[in-house]
Formats: sequence, structure tokens, C-alpha cells
Amino acid sequence: METEGDTPRRLLEPGPSVTEKRVRIQSQVVSSSEDDQTFIRRQQHALGMLSVIQSLQDQNHLCDVVLSVDSKLIPAHRLVLSAFSPYFHAMFTSQLKESRQEVVELQGMNAEAIEAIVKFAYRATIDITEDNVQSITDAACVLQVESVTNLCSDFLKTQLHPTNCLGFRNFASMHGCFELSEAADTFIQLNFTKVVAHDEFLQLSTKDLIKLIEKDSLNIAKEEEVYHAALRWIQHDLNDRVQLIGDVFEHVRLPLLSWKFLNSRVIDNKLLMKDEKFQKFVDEARRYHGSTFYPGLHWEVSLRTVPRHSCSRAQFIYVIGGEVSPSRNTLCTAERYQPAINNWSPIPPMKHSRRGVGVAIVDNIIYAIGGADSTPLRDVECYDPQTDSWRNVAKMKVPRSSVAVATVGSQVYACGGYDGMRSVKSVEQYDPNLNEWKHIRDMRTQRSMAAAVSLGGYLYVIGGYDGDEDLKTVECYHPLLKVWKEISPMRVARSMTAAACLNEKIYVIGGCEHNKSLASVEVYHPSTDTWSLINNLVHPRSGGGAAIVHNRLYAIGATTDRTGSGLSRDTRRTRTSGAWSRTWTLLGNGLDAVLSRRCREVFSTIRREIRGG
Repeated sequence: METEGDTPRRLLEPGPSVTEKRVRIQSQVVSSSEDDQTFIRRQQHALGMLSVIQSLQDQNHLCDVVLSVDSKLIPAHRLVLSAFSPYFHAMFTSQLKESRQEVVELQGMNAEAIEAIVKFAYRATIDITEDNVQSITDAACVLQVESVTNLCSDFLKTQLHPTNCLGFRNFASMHGCFELSEAADTFIQLNFTKVVAHDEFLQLSTKDLIKLIEKDSLNIAKEEEVYHAALRWIQHDLNDRVQLIGDVFEHVRLPLLSWKFLNSRVIDNKLLMKDEKFQKFVDEARRYHGSTFYPGLHWEVSLRTVPRHSCSRAQFIYVIGGEVSPSRNTLCTAERYQPAINNWSPIPPMKHSRRGVGVAIVDNIIYAIGGADSTPLRDVECYDPQTDSWRNVAKMKVPRSSVAVATVGSQVYACGGYDGMRSVKSVEQYDPNLNEWKHIRDMRTQRSMAAAVSLGGYLYVIGGYDGDEDLKTVECYHPLLKVWKEISPMRVARSMTAAACLNEKIYVIGGCEHNKSLASVEVYHPSTDTWSLINNLVHPRSGGGAAIVHNRLYAIGATTDRTGSGLSRDTRRTRTSGAWSRTWTLLGNGLDAVLSRRCREVFSTIRREIRGG
């Protein structure tokens, strides 16, 4: 979360790792046949014992050891410390002299941090703030108290900011806080352009800089942003870094710079062009651009010619499944639209017919998730444009029709939907690398026929239908903290709506309210948590999809109402010369008649254009 200023102090409870550890311990001493009542009784017994032990420590009764830290004396019980900390367990159960001493001196540690951790052993609560989190983490690592280390890590995740995330990552790596290190690394990649603007970036070692700028997953609009960051790093310490120009710019994808930028800003940079290795990369980039004008011209394939995930070239919009009007037949067909030539063409059909299907893309693989034919489906299949074929992948845990789907990073989220009986609020997360689905924290509100998008590393689920009424509420999920929160509601309640992100804003298009299709379009501004209405669509539409190609927002397919009456034309809103044209334009029809109310998702394989300025 990007917040500045003082952070209020707060009391933190044990995180999931503490619970997991207790479960592991209980599994060793509790019979597998133990009923719930016995389990609850054992829990109550443990809590009662903890309360008594806390009282004994408060009153300094039966304490058999005193910890001395910077002249501060902290009374405690060896049994409690040994059960709580592997460090103390080794100290008090061995032949070390400390096992027999009444006063044990701990050197090189912070007294307040040790006292806070000892209190946590008795109370299971700890006050972590910006002022003490580092000293508590240091002490918890020495004492090997994983539960406290995890709490500090969770606290630091909430403090991640472009000004400190690189330092947090180093701190986490030094202390073995792998979750925090991973969270910081994800934050850095998602907020790359903001991170490189601050001083921490300039202090990176050569190794850490290269490790960062070589990543495919940097969230950038164009490769020029990486070029500027690398150049700024070189110029910060020019005398020592000038000889590193070739090593650093080997990982900047010069072929993906625009032709205009390459021939003006890059070739005219005398500092960089003095480096022989850099000159070779420029030559490679020029051959690459030349091949687009002269297809027979050879250019070598390298990692520098592979677009980063956020900069893949816009070519097609894919429309998957749905149903047609007026027959209401569910489709297994799929087609793609090429905006450059205003042309629709078919691709191979899916294995299952699906309406209410959710669609997502990871690493250029398109996933068709859930949906329904006669009943809601758990099935998921994926399409590889390289092989032009579909294959089945792991099924979801529960069937979901009219499900809202979006990707954050490499993870796919299936939110809510209809399970055949009701709208649900459960959410599943899919990892393509593991081919596994898992349940994550439920949304606050049950909803089907909602829209989902990702922006800035967050997952947004918008509108929908809860079984009684159309919703204007919006929820936002923080994947690092694993929490949902409600943000400002839309101005109009909408189910069967479509959404897409452009220029750091979320556009929500049409939808249905009280069985009436909507023409209105709303825009969400995350920086101010506000919604505003913009120009209406040419026609009301619900149950369609939305996609962004070349800074154009496309609204595709739809119905005019919940009865299934179809709308066949597709619409786009254009942006030219940095300003909206403020008009919606009707385009041609798709191949398959009209996509009706459960044609949920439209997907563009690409998000942004890398060429041009």
C-alpha cells in the first residue's frame, strides 16, 4: 500500500504460521478420532493454562530465570521459554552454563525487543510499530521465534512503498523472511517506474540491478522506461559505472524501443555509443526494426527481442463461448478480432460448450474457466496460439457459472459466480506453473455476473448480482496481505457488466439493472477512490465483454435485456493525440450471430503497444 507519514501503532495477533504450528503440535498428541467437543475442551484448557502462566509471570511467581539485556532484567520461566523458542530450548536443555544460571545475560540484543518477545510467549500478542519492527525482527531471528518473525514480516508488507521496497527486500533476505522478500520483489516489479525514481534504486549493486531489469514481469508501458532507469543508474556514479554500460544494457531490450526513440535519443547519446558492446546492441536493434520493413532481412533471435509481459504487442481480441440469440444455444466456438484490419476469424472450438465463462491469459496462454452448459462447470481448458489447439487443465474446486476472472501477475483468480443453487462469494486461485487451484479468502459479498480486473497489483471485483438485487459495490483484494476491502461503490448498480483498465483507470461498461440493459459507462480513479460517468454507449448492452488494444477501448457482444434479445454490433471508444475523442463508434459483426447475455468475457492477448514514441 502506498502510504506516507506515521503509521498508527496496532496490536497484532498471531498469523497463519502460528496456527499451523499449533495444529502440527496438536496432531502429534491428539487422536485422529477425537471429536469436536473434545478438541474445543482441549483448546479451552490450553487458553486457561496460558492465562495462569501469564499471571505468574506478571507477579514474578515461580520464575526460575532472569534474562539480563542491557541492564534490563526480565523474569521468566525456563519451561515457557524452552517451549516457545528453539534457541532457549537448546540453552536450557544442554550442558551450557546458562542452563544452571539464575541470571542469563543476552549480549548484543535490544532490551525492549527481547521484553516484547518474552511477553508474546505469555500473551500471544505483540505491539509492532515502525520504530521497533527492525529490532524485534533481529531478536526474533536470533531466538528462532518463527511466529514473531512472520508477524513482523506481515507488518512490513503493509509498509511497502516505492521509497523503501528495495531496502525491505534486502532486510528480508538477510533475516530469512522469504515471504516478505517475495512480496517486496513483486511490489518492485509492479511499481517499477515509481521505484526507479527514488534514491534506493541508485544504490543497487550491479548484480541486483541486472537481476531486476532482466525480468520479463516488469510492469512497464514501454521499454523506454527500462532504458531511462538504466541510464540514470549509470549516470549516478559515472566514474565507477561507465565501464559497466555494456553489461547493464545487455539486459535492456533495445530492439523493442520505438524506431524514433532509437534513432534520436539512443544513437545521439555519445556516452553510451562510446561503448563497443552497446554499439552491437544498437546494431541488433536496427536490424530488428529493419526486418519489419524488409521481411527477408535477417535478425538474430535473443531475449532482447522478446516483449515483456506487460508490453506484448496488440494483435487480437479473443471471444470465447457464450450463447446466440434468439435460440439461446450455448457455444463451444471461439473467434478472434484483428482491430488493425477490422476482421473476425475463427479459431478451433473448445472441448466444452460454455456460457458464463471466465477468460484469462498468462504467458500468452488463454484460459477458459468454468461457465455452464446445462449445469455450472468446474472444467478449465486452455488455448495456445502457437499450436492453435485447446487442452484440459486442472479443474476448479467448485463449479462456477457467470464467474468473474482476472490475473494478477502469473496467478489467475476465479471470483464468485453461480454454483447451480446460489450466487457465491468463494474465490479460487490458479497457479499455471503448478496446475493447481486453491481456495483463498472469500469476498465480503456473494456475487455472480460481476466483472473482474487487475490494476497496480490489486484485484478488483465489480458489481454483479447477489441473488436478490444488482450490486453497485466493489471489492479490492490485496494478494500480498490476502485481504479483501470494500472501496467506493459505483454510481449505478450493474450486473452482467464488462470492465477493462486503461491509463491507470478502470472502465466499467454497460451492464444490467432491474432487467434493463444500460448504456452508461463509469470510470474508477484509484488515486482518489472515486467514480465518474463518461459518454454513454451508442446502444445499451449487458453480458458483453471489453478489451484494450492500441489505446482503444472495445465493447464487444451483448444483449439489450435479460430476455436474451441480442445486439450484434461491436463498439469502440478511441483516444487520439492524448485526449479522448469522446465518441463511441460502431464496428462490424462477429461471425457467430449475436453473443447473448452469458457471453461474459472478452480477452485481448495484448495490453499495450510498444511502438510509437
